[in-house]
Amino acid sequence: MANSVTSHYFHAEAHALAGKLNKPFNQEIKKQAFVKLEGNLADLPDEERAERNYFSQHAKNFRLEGIVSYAAAHTQVSGHKSDKHDGASVTLATSVVEDLNVLNVVTADRVVAQISTTHFPNQYSPEVTFLGTHFENLRIARHPTVPAIHLPFAGKPPAGTDAYFPTQATKENGLMASVEALYQKLRDDFAKVKGKLEAEYLRRLDADDSWYSKQYDKFSDFDYEKLQDRAAEAAAPNGPKWEGVTCSLVNHVDIENIEIPVKNAKPIIIPPPAHCFGHVIHVPDFGTIFLAELKVNHNSFDLTMIRLELGCIADGSASVGATKVNGRSGGAGGGGKGGGGD
Repeated sequence: MANSVTSHYFHAEAHALAGKLNKPFNQEIKKQAFVKLEGNLADLPDEERAERNYFSQHAKNFRLEGIVSYAAAHTQVSGHKSDKHDGASVTLATSVVEDLNVLNVVTADRVVAQISTTHFPNQYSPEVTFLGTHFENLRIARHPTVPAIHLPFAGKPPAGTDAYFPTQATKENGLMASVEALYQKLRDDFAKVKGKLEAEYLRRLDADDSWYSKQYDKFSDFDYEKLQDRAAEAAAPNGPKWEGVTCSLVNHVDIENIEIPVKNAKPIIIPPPAHCFGHVIHVPDFGTIFLAELKVNHNSFDLTMIRLELGCIADGSASVGATKVNGRSGGAGGGGKGGGGD
């Protein structure tokens, strides 16, 4: 007779850093401190199951020339039967990056991404928490930067056989209500700063393959019918890839001025060079920074604490502090698989 372990297929992964540098030199940044858990642990003998439901990696002193570096990174993934809720299965993915430095523009003492899901018997969608996710002493061009993180972003799990999919049902339960509020904030903020952005940057944003057009649909209102059509096309054999709805746990970023004291005179105030709209920060001559970016597709949650699209002094892209959880009840498959760091 199937128990709670045999009826759940675990999937979780995490990495500290990954990306692709085009300039000043060409360099792929493979996933650092990469770990992965995937499989139905009940297919393993009891003595192996305890050893193969948890994986972790630790890395120190990564440096890619003077482009990006960190002092330490720690990642972990795990899956186990819940002791708190009878028959429930718990999945965890964590990525921690310490003393991050990107081109002396983006720095942080500590960046933490964490997703945990709990799948209950007879409930298709899990409870999701991002508890533990945070930034410590994040700075943009030396300016103290404080992101407002909304941890209960996902809201309550959909009832019955519904998934965390962009539908009116998930709007009522909280997920799409959070997403729509974020997109309204993005629209309002973007309208305010648009006149301050470089003409060339705006021209690139209008391209069909830009992040603004492709991933964020130009911050437009959600057409739920269109979203379901896109998902159905992606689910079809050889269908186009679709990552789901892109949003963020951060709905506001406060970047402080730098104040330099002057004896017997007013202090010198240096305003930040960045322009913010929602969780998106554009820094001229550097690129665009996305904080706590979240992609939701069905019951899959993909969280990246810092995503970078670099331009000018360097060109390329990178993700810092990334986690993904996508387990399912009633799954089948082989035993858990662990991934090591590159």
